[in-house]
Amino acid sequence: MSWFGWRCVLGFRLELPVRASSTAVLAALLLLPCCIGSNVVATADRAVVAKDALATTVWTAAAAADFHGLFESIEVRGEAALSLRKVYYWFQASGRYSGAALVEQDDGVAFQTLSGTWTLAPDGLHLDGSEALSAEVAPELLRIAVPGGTLVLRRVVFE
Repeated sequence: MSWFGWRCVLGFRLELPVRASSTAVLAALLLLPCCIGSNVVATADRAVVAKDALATTVWTAAAAADFHGLFESIEVRGEAALSLRKVYYWFQASGRYSGAALVEQDDGVAFQTLSGTWTLAPDGLHLDGSEALSAEVAPELLRIAVPGGTLVLRRVVFE
């Protein structure tokens, strides 16, 4: 027995035997109008706009008090985005920090960790005495410009 099918716009397939009764064929024909054509939702009408929200964020120069606590990345831009998947930083008021980054490598994805000291000077953030990095803040956010990109972090609150 051979088969034929009715294909809806949504990709559903209703298969009926060629020798189907007239009732089955009528039922199949009645189901066809239930298939609704696909529609494209305009960009402005889409619900997920997290990155667009960052574009309108007002950033100010960071102060030392802005660095205390745990932060997680919510956006990685530039060349750094090619390998960094997620970044965490813990900044202590004493000037110590610890970080972990989920990095994509040739053999897979792995966490890399580092620890050291941080200071905030008029020219920017210094990690382990490095050259100054631009550091800016917005409510609950920290943006650090690193060589090869920009890292936006969100403060994480322990519960």
